[in-house]
Amino acid sequence: MTKRTYGTGHLYEKSGSYYGRWRTCDGRQLNRKIGPIRNAGENDGLTRARAEREFRRLQDAEERAPKPVRGVRRPTVDEVGDSLRQALRLGGARPSYLEGCESMQRVHVSPRVGGLAVDDLTTAHAEALATAMLADGLSPKTIRNVLSFLHSIIEHAIDGGWVRENPVRRAARPGRRRRGDVNLDLQFLTLDELEAVLRAIPDEVVVRVPASTRRGRRGPAPPPPPDVLGPVLRVVVLAAAMTGLRQSELLGLRWRDVDWAAQRIRVRNTFVRGEHSTDGKSDLSTRRSVPMTDRLAGELDRWSQRTEYRGDGELVFAHPQTGSPLDRSKVTKRFKAACRAAGVREIKFHDLRHTFATRLAASGQPLRTIQEFLGHADSKTTQIYAHYAPSEREVQMVNEAFTESCPASAASPSEGAAR
Repeated sequence: MTKRTYGTGHLYEKSGSYYGRWRTCDGRQLNRKIGPIRNAGENDGLTRARAEREFRRLQDAEERAPKPVRGVRRPTVDEVGDSLRQALRLGGARPSYLEGCESMQRVHVSPRVGGLAVDDLTTAHAEALATAMLADGLSPKTIRNVLSFLHSIIEHAIDGGWVRENPVRRAARPGRRRRGDVNLDLQFLTLDELEAVLRAIPDEVVVRVPASTRRGRRGPAPPPPPDVLGPVLRVVVLAAAMTGLRQSELLGLRWRDVDWAAQRIRVRNTFVRGEHSTDGKSDLSTRRSVPMTDRLAGELDRWSQRTEYRGDGELVFAHPQTGSPLDRSKVTKRFKAACRAAGVREIKFHDLRHTFATRLAASGQPLRTIQEFLGHADSKTTQIYAHYAPSEREVQMVNEAFTESCPASAASPSEGAAR
């Protein structure tokens, strides 16, 4: 093989791979991995000739890449983030997703790395951001989401020709917590606890009249506005526990999606962050139906006679005074307050979904059926409920393994040792 001419770089072998080192026209020294070496008798990997061609291709691509112009102001991470969100908006991204991106940039990215020139950002900056968030008590999932958004910002900068590489790609990210000090058990309500919570939510409009008036005022102080959410919240909580629907699916449910004849609820719409959408977390999420218990069907029928918003296109759980969707934060806060008032463990509203799934698993329903009812795209997600399924056959299996008639016990220890 002919020797490479001076100035065209150096192709070398290291740890079973080809590497190329060369100096660019603007004086930068670059070192890149080309690919694995093909061993004799194998089909995978690169021959020396093919590695030479790939090395030349990398050199040509690097020289054709946009170069930063000296004297031109370089955009900051924040400015590229704004540009990315504008591109996402033009591309039709959902408002809820854009809101999440804006929040991550404003709360986490901007205070720590937003003012850096985008080509000054390093892997160390990204890891320092993750470390600071972890020290603030944020969850690993939140940190991973922020780093993914920062990664997208730098990818957008690469597309714009402002940088050549993405240092966030090499940044270490916190893994999922699996230590013993973190409670990984599912949280849910028993049937008795669910009934106690429902009793703690008033089934009528409550008007609170102050016991005394303020000094210095003439006449009694005006009473606070009546609590009108009790009746609808009771039905929302019951529906969440007996259907496993997500909170966004319940808040976006319309009367036309309640199939009285089939006694099923058909999930067709969600309400997330002020936006109605027919796109769920997966294709299965918004193309499924869940059967209603007799009790839930009766409660919904009674609620349809009490609410003023009962048209096919109106929300099942509309605000009693405005007909608009319920505020998710108020629903969550009122549910937790009801848990405390009922004297049961305080769980998240989403844990009512676990209440539904664990009850089905305990009754012996197949995990595939539970997956369809919950709208899980991946069956692995539903596997968390497998331990709540009845296990009589497993008990029988281990009992048989330790009985005198077990075939394995027929051989004495000495016979086993002789073998």
